[in-house]
Amino acid sequence: MLFELRQSLRTISRNPGFTALCALTLALGIGTTTAVFSVVDAVLLQPLRFPEPDRIVTVTTQQFNRLNITPRLSGGDFVDVRASNKVFDAISMYYGGEVGVQLRGTAEFTGVWWVNPQFFTAIGQPATQGVVVSAPFAARHFGDPSHAIGQSIQVENRAYQIARVLDGPRFPDKADVWLPADYMPENLNRTAYNYRVLARLKPGVSPEQAQANLTSIATQISDGQKNFLVTPLRDQLVRPVRQTLYLLLGAVFLVLLIACANVSNLLLARSTVRAKEIAVRAALGASRPRLMRQLLLESGILALLGGLGGVVLAWWGTRTLLHFAPANLPRTTEIGMNLPVLTFAFGIALLSAVLFGVLPALQTSRSEFSGRGVLKGGSHRLRNSLVIAEIALSFVLATGSGLFFRSFLALNSVEMGFQANRMLVMYAHAPAKTLAEHTEVSRKLDDELLPSISRLPGVESASAVMGLPTGVYGSNGRFEVAGIPNKGEANFSLSSPHYFTTLRIPLLLGRDFTARDNPDSPGVAIVSQSLVRQMFHGQNPLGRQLTNGLDQITMKPMTIVGVVGDVRQNTPGATPDPTIYMPLRQHPFRANEVQVIVRTSGPPSAQTSAVRSLAQTFSPTMALKFTTLDDMVADSVSAPRFQTFLATTFGALALLLAMAGIYGVMSYMVSQRTQELGLRMALGAATSDVIRLVMSKAAILAGLGLCVGTALSLASSRLIGTLLFGLTATDPATYLLVFVAVGAIAALAAAGPAWRAARIDPMVALRDE
Repeated sequence: MLFELRQSLRTISRNPGFTALCALTLALGIGTTTAVFSVVDAVLLQPLRFPEPDRIVTVTTQQFNRLNITPRLSGGDFVDVRASNKVFDAISMYYGGEVGVQLRGTAEFTGVWWVNPQFFTAIGQPATQGVVVSAPFAARHFGDPSHAIGQSIQVENRAYQIARVLDGPRFPDKADVWLPADYMPENLNRTAYNYRVLARLKPGVSPEQAQANLTSIATQISDGQKNFLVTPLRDQLVRPVRQTLYLLLGAVFLVLLIACANVSNLLLARSTVRAKEIAVRAALGASRPRLMRQLLLESGILALLGGLGGVVLAWWGTRTLLHFAPANLPRTTEIGMNLPVLTFAFGIALLSAVLFGVLPALQTSRSEFSGRGVLKGGSHRLRNSLVIAEIALSFVLATGSGLFFRSFLALNSVEMGFQANRMLVMYAHAPAKTLAEHTEVSRKLDDELLPSISRLPGVESASAVMGLPTGVYGSNGRFEVAGIPNKGEANFSLSSPHYFTTLRIPLLLGRDFTARDNPDSPGVAIVSQSLVRQMFHGQNPLGRQLTNGLDQITMKPMTIVGVVGDVRQNTPGATPDPTIYMPLRQHPFRANEVQVIVRTSGPPSAQTSAVRSLAQTFSPTMALKFTTLDDMVADSVSAPRFQTFLATTFGALALLLAMAGIYGVMSYMVSQRTQELGLRMALGAATSDVIRLVMSKAAILAGLGLCVGTALSLASSRLIGTLLFGLTATDPATYLLVFVAVGAIAALAAAGPAWRAARIDPMVALRDE
């Protein structure tokens, strides 16, 4: 064995060019596969980094009159579940997000969550009374985390003293501050689903047993109108990305298979060169098992080199994946090159050695040799089969990338219902606690800040809104129209005057909000076109009255004074939902946490400094952050952009490897048939005849590969159908484009060898013979 190993190392070292080509090809396949696996492992496979993570579950609401599951509970439902359940050791509601936090004379947006006392027990941490901050937050603001204990922070004009620093895994993922919430929810309404719920199962209780208990509670309190679903926390976190990640892992395994097929072809080609060596060793008594052992050892060394290169590529690839990853990808802080990932990388390298090494070793060791050492046997058929497989697999990947690319183009061409260009967006959270404080913030916003911003040079208009499309603020729920028995569901948005003008949402009927729509005037609302279609069926909605559950004020009738065009609220792929717009001044409890939108005549970022200065003058303790509406819309499609980027990358890599495979086979064929081609030309064959001979061989291989690839793509099309927008997974135009593209690439790969064949000198070829 040791002799074979030394012999294998000498053989590989004598052919550095061949070794480098094989190692690089394998490194591409192993590196991309390992990079994607590092994400899959951290996000989908590894347990959560909490004590006994399988006992942590979420509780959500399934309403039988809705298609989607609501990821929250209403306040009243939470109280009943907490009081009646028999399966939880701890259960807590939590709510929050990015909120303005004031400390040491500064204000910043921070991940703040209000939690019940049992929240930390639910995630397996010691129960804590008081405020908890994360170790990164404490280090950022107090230098050493231990110095944070006893320090004060302010949220919504209320001072809190830090009682504990949490060092370790956090939940939610981007939380930095956990504030104590009241034991009883503020809103006990059973139609407003405001509260997320986390629980820890009692020892020995399964999720199925917990589900049976909560189903019984739901039946008692809702007469079968809803159910409460128990889901393991990890499943709840990864559900939005599970299908995408597994599809990507499958795609890179196809790339790995193509890389292995390429290396197999290289080894088969090299076996012809080594025919004399193998024949001599066989003549000297080397058995077939011994020959196979040495050939497989060479394959193993090549795989090891490819694995080492793949680890380097995987480290870089993982960083690239995280750069392009969508915001909803959970557990990103846990993704990296760790021991399980490295073990996977070298396991894949070993698997690759078997995949690309066994067939050439079998072929070489069992073949018979002529007196000149020319390999006979089935090498040609095997190499052709490998190229057909490469083309088929590359067609599958190229079709997937083409579908994702066209879907992404369709998504970006959707009319959103507003104009996002030249729009600066300022998230602003001014601290306020009492009604008087909120009312004063809303007054100063409308009377002072917005007019000042509008007067800036280069600013066309400005407004404020709670519920900007693709933003993080918003609300929705049921509403009623007087005189109409059926209730509806709509998005709720609050805005100041000139909002529709600034965002370029067309006013179709009636009027915009004005300064007269203040807390002392009757409540008014503007509705979207889709709400009018849904509720009024051609009747004039102006003057009709409606109510909704946004706050106590909206429980009183509001008069419809206008109708505006529809907008897509969350993403370009979302259906334009019915929307009710209400004046910010009439709903002051939402006025301190808004998006200020500024339409500019030039680049929006050029106005950031001036707008920030005015906002800090308006309220020195207001937390601010800036973006553009174009960037917000782009972020709303980050998941399909991520899918498209990776699918396109893997498709291009697969086509590149397939092109190399076709080139190698055609070059090998030309080298093996040099004398034959020379004789044909000596007997009068034209250059075009020789080119046609080579190209026809490539066309047969490409045609067979395309047919197999088409069948495989159609068979697997349903796997990506739910991820596409605006087209089906069997879109004929995409298949035709990819068919033509792969055929053209095959022709291009064969063109070089065909041209070399046409330039063969007949006399030289015959003299060599």
